[in-house]
Parts: sequence; C-alpha cells; structure tokens
Amino acid sequence: MTPVPDKQLARVTCVLLIVMTIAAIFAQFVVRTPLLAAEPAGVARRILASEQTFRLGFLGYLLAYMLDVPVAVLLYVILKPTHRSLAAVMAAFRLVYTAVVGAVLLLFFGGLLVLQGDLSAFEPAQVQQLAALFTSLFDSGFHLSLMFFAVHLLLLGILLFRSRRVPRWLSALVAAGGLAYLLDNVLFFLAPSLQATVGPVLGMIAMGEVVLAFWMLFKGVADAPAREMNAPVAEGV
Repeated sequence: MTPVPDKQLARVTCVLLIVMTIAAIFAQFVVRTPLLAAEPAGVARRILASEQTFRLGFLGYLLAYMLDVPVAVLLYVILKPTHRSLAAVMAAFRLVYTAVVGAVLLLFFGGLLVLQGDLSAFEPAQVQQLAALFTSLFDSGFHLSLMFFAVHLLLLGILLFRSRRVPRWLSALVAAGGLAYLLDNVLFFLAPSLQATVGPVLGMIAMGEVVLAFWMLFKGVADAPAREMNAPVAEGV
C-alpha cells in the first residue's frame, strides 16, 4: 500500500481541528457559558426554555471529542519520524483527555435528565439545585481533562519545533498554548479568583492549536528532512 503523503494527512487533520473547534465553540459559548452565570433556578429555567439548543450543545461537545481520536492518531503518524516515543506520549495524552472529558460529558446532559425525570419526592428548588450541581460538576471535570490536553499541546509544540515542518514561531505558540492551558486549569482548582482575572489572557495564548490548524490548511507542512526520510524512527533525544 502506498503511504499517504504527510501534506494530505496534515490537511485532513486541520479540517478535523476546524470542525471540532466550531462545534466546541458553539457548545461552550452558546450553551454552557450562559448556564454557569445563573443561579440554580436560572439554570433550570434556561435548560428547559432552550431544550433543543441544550441538546445541540451536548452533540457539539460530543462531536468535538469524537474527532479528537482521529486527530491524535494523525498527529502521531505525521510526527513519529521525528521521535516515535515522544509522539506516542503526545498522542496518548490527547486520548486520555478525550476519555476523561467524554466520561464527564454525561454530567452535562444529566442536568436535563434531572429536570425531566420523575423526582416528585424532592421539592422543586431541590431539583433545580441538583440540575445546577450536575452542570457545575461537568465544569470541574472539563477543567480537569484540560490538564491532560495541556501536556499534549506542550509535547506537540516540542515535536513540531524539532521536526521543522512548520515555522518555529508557530511551534513555540503551540507549546505556549499548552503552558497557558496548564496554568489556567491549575488556577481553577487552587486560586479561582485569580483564574477568573487572568483566564481571558491565558485563553488568548491557548489558541495556538487553532492557528496551527489554519496554517496547515493554507500552507501545509514542509517535507520531512532527509534524515527523517531515510530513518523509519528517530529515537534520539
């Protein structure tokens, strides 16, 4: 079988990244963020008043996380000639991130299930608080999963820097995005008030993967250096 050129794999990867980014932005900012800003009664009211939008948000998250699996594999295939072991660890962290966030996604949908379930033994206010608790637990699980994603981005940036397949400034931006994700989510658990202050700045820095996706879409990736083409696996540090 003739191997698929890296440039084609890179373009497939970036298309998947762009699709998952759009799906995640919709789920995050159209559906989830308004819920976090409301009190329990407001959370319940917004979920029930926009049930279809809420369900679409759930599917948006699900699509994004499902696409993370082929993206992790494709990135491994593209970068394994640079350093197979490091590329494997890089892909593994993305897959672990996907598994964790996929598991806690059920908590997000649980808010709707609680509100529509038969919980007559509870007072309406208690049901509303339970639904809000489910969405809050998903938020914490989401931040936990992003720590794995942060390590993935950091390793991805290192591999891209070593491979020289994209400009080194872009590799550094991806690695910086990983550090920004890591700091942001550590602060979420250790210093929530500080995270609320610096979070928007860190969020801008963390957009390195999106920039990488558009770069690969329009510019592609450079051919592998001759030393990588002639050696199936580069294991040296």
